[in-house]
Amino acid sequence: MKSVAKNFAKKTTMVLFLCKELNIFTTHVNTVEKDLFTKVEEKMETRNKIDQILESTDPVANKLKSLCNLLKNSIPHFHWVGFYFVHGNRKELKLSEFAGKPTEHTIIPFGKGICGQVAVSNQNFVVQDVSEQDNYISCGIDVKSEIVVPIFVNGRNIGQIDIDSHDVAPFTQEDEMLLEYVCERVSQLDLNPILESSASEV
Repeated sequence: MKSVAKNFAKKTTMVLFLCKELNIFTTHVNTVEKDLFTKVEEKMETRNKIDQILESTDPVANKLKSLCNLLKNSIPHFHWVGFYFVHGNRKELKLSEFAGKPTEHTIIPFGKGICGQVAVSNQNFVVQDVSEQDNYISCGIDVKSEIVVPIFVNGRNIGQIDIDSHDVAPFTQEDEMLLEYVCERVSQLDLNPILESSASEV
């Protein structure tokens, strides 16, 4: 009888332990699901706000400025957000609207730095750690990472959106996809006022 009671006690203890572990696992899964759902909701809300801005009757420059402010304020690791456009017929980029600290890099030659390389490669450039890049233009000691996505109009690379972060390796695939969406929507605007303004300024 003692042996049966002992075995029963062991099995009961094991069952209770498994129930406890299952409860912890279920709670963890529910938390993860909730976090994922929250992140999806936030991304959708940001996209809706992007659409609202671009569909407004504001001038193009105001729309770009509003987009910069929205992205900087909505995504914690987006510490500087700006648009660069081709500077007339010159092989260089000129800073347009931005949100964050003013930068001395208002003109960037093609091929120089992350932005300049994107102007030549026509491809997204995600840099999770700028200290690992040789061809990099320092925008300040706080900047630890950068992502640049080009804007195409009729197959031509006419500009880009540039994001600086003070964190190392903060950018996700979702961030890149969101920025691609922004660039696609911006490419549908009448950007002539911005491009003509850039071309006329030295």
